[in-house]
Amino acid sequence: MGLSTSLNTAIGGLNATQVGIGVVSQNVANAGTTGYVRRSVSTNDSLSGLTIGVQNTQVQRLLDKIVQHQLWQESSGAAYTSTRASAMSNLDKLYGAPGSATALDTIFSKFTGALQALQNDPSSYSLRSQVIDNATQLARQLNTLSNGVQALRSQAESGIANGVTKVNDLLGALTKVNARIVASPNDSATASLRDQRDLILSELSQYIDIKTTEDARGSISVVTGSGTQLFDGKPAVTFSFDEHAGLGPDDQWNIDPAKRGVGTITMKDASGNASDAIANKIFRSGEIAANIELRDKTLVQAQAQLDEIAAQMSKALSDREIAGTAVTAGAASGFDVDLAGLQSGNTVTLDYKATPGGQTQRFTFVRVDSAASLPLPTSAGGDANNRVIGIDFSGGPASVAAQIQAAVGGGFTVSNTGSTLRIVDDGAAGTRDVLGLTSRPTNTALSSAGGTPELPFFVDGSAGTPFTGSYEGGSQTVGFAGRIAINPALVADRSLLAVYNTSPPTAQGDATRPKQMLERLTQSQRSFTNAVGLDGNSATSTTTMANFVQRVVSSQGQAVEAAQRLDEGQQVALASIQSRFQATAQVNVDQEMSMLIELQTAYAANARIISTVKEMMDVLLRV
Repeated sequence: MGLSTSLNTAIGGLNATQVGIGVVSQNVANAGTTGYVRRSVSTNDSLSGLTIGVQNTQVQRLLDKIVQHQLWQESSGAAYTSTRASAMSNLDKLYGAPGSATALDTIFSKFTGALQALQNDPSSYSLRSQVIDNATQLARQLNTLSNGVQALRSQAESGIANGVTKVNDLLGALTKVNARIVASPNDSATASLRDQRDLILSELSQYIDIKTTEDARGSISVVTGSGTQLFDGKPAVTFSFDEHAGLGPDDQWNIDPAKRGVGTITMKDASGNASDAIANKIFRSGEIAANIELRDKTLVQAQAQLDEIAAQMSKALSDREIAGTAVTAGAASGFDVDLAGLQSGNTVTLDYKATPGGQTQRFTFVRVDSAASLPLPTSAGGDANNRVIGIDFSGGPASVAAQIQAAVGGGFTVSNTGSTLRIVDDGAAGTRDVLGLTSRPTNTALSSAGGTPELPFFVDGSAGTPFTGSYEGGSQTVGFAGRIAINPALVADRSLLAVYNTSPPTAQGDATRPKQMLERLTQSQRSFTNAVGLDGNSATSTTTMANFVQRVVSSQGQAVEAAQRLDEGQQVALASIQSRFQATAQVNVDQEMSMLIELQTAYAANARIISTVKEMMDVLLRV
């Protein structure tokens, strides 16, 4: 090997070690920098005859791509669970711990306790005032909880808006960095650009679940977990969100823009084609998905539970139950019931048994005064054993009977005489047995001639509108928890807590009304709609009003615990994958110092070769 060859080999080695020392220095300087991935230098050997030298050097980032992709997935999951856990924790603070002084079940118990005391001494003004005061506190607590739930929904709406803006910004930043990587050689500067790109992708994964691939040029491609292309050298889609401020219970998501009261995410591709990202379930994990679920499901269900409490409590005190009169028509038997007095939202129930050996089932017919109110919304509830059907009363009794006949089908005969409805079974055929027919009109008067103990204790809003459960122009139940109030006429004349009949007048000490109110709230079985979704159950449930309140409060506590446990588990999974990623990618200063010593030794050896070659060439030149 000639002197010139030795010199070139040594210079190549010297350059390689210089690059290596620079990389080690960079590693040590950025040991604590977020997103920095440890670098190393790889060299390619060159062969010229029998001489081996260094051809070129490349700076490589030391990381496990598979672990990095898992890290982004777990990061997305952690953002989803932490967002939900935070919102559920705030919701739990609104409700209070079950049994605490400010908890809904405690306030409800104080109200029923005051009714029990009044039952023992109905003429006592102080006990009447105590009932009114505790009922007012209960109504205000429902108002507060309803407003708090809607405030949390508005926060989720803002969270979606911020998330969409951030995703667009990150995709824009990704475009610039990705283009510089493709246009750059594989050196230390490119490694820094790749760090920047990974930081962008890591932040993007917190808002939406992503998967990435890299081509031979170094360009990145990003798709969502649902398979939607987000980025391929440039943004493949652009997101927009029409944020709605100050959400109320009626403001809910719907695929029909005319019925939608909240914002939706519109996704537009490069060709200008637009689609609804929420309808297409583009977001399945990450912060945006969590806020969508909170706004459109979790908190809507919480509002439905509060509304059900307010509605059932109001109807328990104001609705009369008029049992049908048993009748026969030849071999058929059934019941007559008078529909007079029913108002929009009031119900008629038909209980029957399919024979032989069938299960007891029910039809619930709901009065509406306009065909425009049909079909009833899904919040009306109902299941296989209790089918809830809206009936348009605007056409008169004969039309009502015809609609009910069409709804119940064969096995029953439905007819009317004036306002009296008759439903009988199929007699000798024996496929149905009618067990009961009951109408439930709302009593809107506090007292009257021939009055009944039922009373409109709670009303809809400060104007004192009676609550009947109407569906005209939308469900009266939706948002009722935010509007429920004590009947102002009852506050003005507290004797009406006992006096319900003006002719003959009810005695001031009569316990009939307070006794019935207490029984309706603590002992009577009531059917609660499937909209409340307690215990994950979608069927209609039957329980007492007091038990239902306790179940709602306890279910919220259980939901918070479940959300927190899920978040804790996800954070453990994230920490584990972060540890695996850092085992390769994180800078170890001791390891770098050891590498620096090796490079310095190599540098000194190459420098010694250059010095020796110089001395030999000097000798040759002097010859």
